[in-house]
Amino acid sequence: MALTITPLPAALGATVTGLDLSSGISNELVDLLHHAWYEHLVLFFPEAHLTLDQHIALGETFGRLAATTTGDEDYRGQPTLGQNGEVLVLDASTPQGRANAWHTDVTFAKTPPNGSLLAMQICPPTGGDTLWSNQYNAYDALAPAMKDLIGGLDAMHGRPGLTGLNPHPMVKVHPVTGRKALFVNRGWTTSIVGMSQTESIGLLASLFNHAEKPEFNTRWHWTSGDAALWDNRCTMHYAVNDYEEAPRILHRVTIYDR
Repeated sequence: MALTITPLPAALGATVTGLDLSSGISNELVDLLHHAWYEHLVLFFPEAHLTLDQHIALGETFGRLAATTTGDEDYRGQPTLGQNGEVLVLDASTPQGRANAWHTDVTFAKTPPNGSLLAMQICPPTGGDTLWSNQYNAYDALAPAMKDLIGGLDAMHGRPGLTGLNPHPMVKVHPVTGRKALFVNRGWTTSIVGMSQTESIGLLASLFNHAEKPEFNTRWHWTSGDAALWDNRCTMHYAVNDYEEAPRILHRVTIYDR
């Protein structure tokens, strides 16, 4: 079966079918997937059923994988897999396994990751979808005055007492595409550098509400064996917590610059 990349009828995302990793990952495949990743922001691999080794190998074609527990108190004690703990186990039966808020992964770090590759292991019978939001489009849709206001500002990311706090530009220029993306998220962004708390709260609330608008989103209904790869530099995501006590277990690798 030939590899087929099909854009979704949404603001971002494409499905990748016909992926065969049984004979390894060719340079041609790497080039195709990288191009599609930059174009569509999120790639979905329906029923890919990646093995642990395939999950790690596919992630490594996009960058360096790092243990996701480092510096993140939320994940300390969470199980990891792989020789170097590259694969984080996200189990909804633990408090850390349910984010239930729009966020971009690990923006509290000094250097946030470039992306993540998530593989569904056990899927709830209903619910548990994940939404992604296109932050290129969110930035493009801002009023010119708002673009001017935030263009030179940094915002702090983290949770005091839980993670470190680090500043990042509120507008991120993607190092590959050169496009500008809104880079604040409700899960981790706490304040704006140089603004009072009152000013920060008001402006961030407005930007969060804007960034989360449905017209910027796509929604994925999982089945066991699905995988999703997203660009952390220009997207946010939200795992819907609507499946009560049903099991939901995923494996995630986190991708950094080499």
